Amino acid sequence: MSLKFLHQVIIFAAMAISLVFSYWCFTSPDAVGNTRYLIAGIGCIFIAIALVGYEIHFLKKTRRLIIN
Repeated sequence: MSLKFLHQVIIFAAMAISLVFSYWCFTSPDAVGNTRYLIAGIGCIFIAIALVGYEIHFLKKTRRLIIN
């Protein structure tokens, strides 16, 4: 397993965890009328979008590198 592939897997896992937590924030029974859950859910969506941007930047930057 190369370092580049491991980095991609970790970033993908972070995006997935962020989106799952955001889903939980929006669907939790405790979230009704609680703005902290709404803020946390929206924040996690922004983090997932930022991680997608970072992954695109990382792939463009390492396109020509051979990392074992």
